[in-house]
Amino acid sequence: MKDPFQEAIRARLETVSSSDGHLTVPVKPEEIAEQFGLAVVRTPLENNVGGFILKKHGEAVRIYVNSNDSQERQRFTLAHEIGHYWLHRDDGGEFGYVEYRGELSTRGTDPVERWANSFAAELIMPARYIRMAWAGGGSLDGIQERLGVSDAAFGHRLVNLGLIGR
Repeated sequence: MKDPFQEAIRARLETVSSSDGHLTVPVKPEEIAEQFGLAVVRTPLENNVGGFILKKHGEAVRIYVNSNDSQERQRFTLAHEIGHYWLHRDDGGEFGYVEYRGELSTRGTDPVERWANSFAAELIMPARYIRMAWAGGGSLDGIQERLGVSDAAFGHRLVNLGLIGR
């Protein structure tokens, strides 16, 4: 499986980054989905489902996002589902993935789900941006606010980047 961080960077470069690689935050996964021709449907889903992606033969790829979730959570879910699309976009067949919440997903044992989470984190919380903003004296609250992400997602990202301890 390809490196999710490099693939997220490639996806941004193909869609929302300028030709010189300049990145504007917050990254808008809705724009990325639109540029890939993905239909995004925001709808109430069961509490244990953040979203899912579905590709049926001959139909447009659809991403469903739980509209009951916070805007920050919806953005991460959409980025996660774009990761599934990116990983399988050249497969040509049908596919579907559901983002469940619960004990199994919390443990992060499924390699495809871990890949999609890593892709989503880099897509909407670029490591380069976070490191540069922090080195420039930006406050963590300010960086998080500019990225438009939840406390939980931002905390995980900082730990995974080695910027704070667990």
